[in-house]
Amino acid sequence: MEAEVRAMVPMELETGEDGAGRAPLSAELAYAAADPFAVTMTFYCDGDEVTRWRLDRQQLAEGCRYPVGEGDVRIAPAPAPGAARGTRVRVELLGTPGPAGRDRAVLYAATADVTAFLATAHAVVPPGEERVCLDDLVSRLVREASPVSPEASSPQVSSPEVSFPEATPTFPVEDHLPR
Repeated sequence: MEAEVRAMVPMELETGEDGAGRAPLSAELAYAAADPFAVTMTFYCDGDEVTRWRLDRQQLAEGCRYPVGEGDVRIAPAPAPGAARGTRVRVELLGTPGPAGRDRAVLYAATADVTAFLATAHAVVPPGEERVCLDDLVSRLVREASPVSPEASSPQVSSPEVSFPEATPTFPVEDHLPR
């Protein structure tokens, strides 16, 4: 089985003040065994990447069955027009608050598309069997936060004390993590 799976999923973006309008949008769902708790949703419009969000895999699976989420990501079953509840998944994404308020996007996808993707992700790493090596995670975070010369493949520590730069690490604007 592949260590990474991807699927393009057609979605609809809710438009207008009352949410009555819909605009088509494509999203690529991606799952990697190296990041076993997350699903990355990359949104495209007219073939161009618009934004990328990282969602909790379990929350996405649960959101296909019942409402979940209290922070920046909320997921719930939703009816398609003229159909039974649960035929679509409603994904609400809340952006970072700014001077003009907080951006919000409400998207809809067919439940069958999302659950089919999750089935392939669960085949890669079954729920409950997710593992993260903390040593690798800490090393990666230190590398990302510290400038390292190209000659050095990894920082060498000669004492048990490790100093960290005072600078706050920055993350790409397009990556959003659920809170």
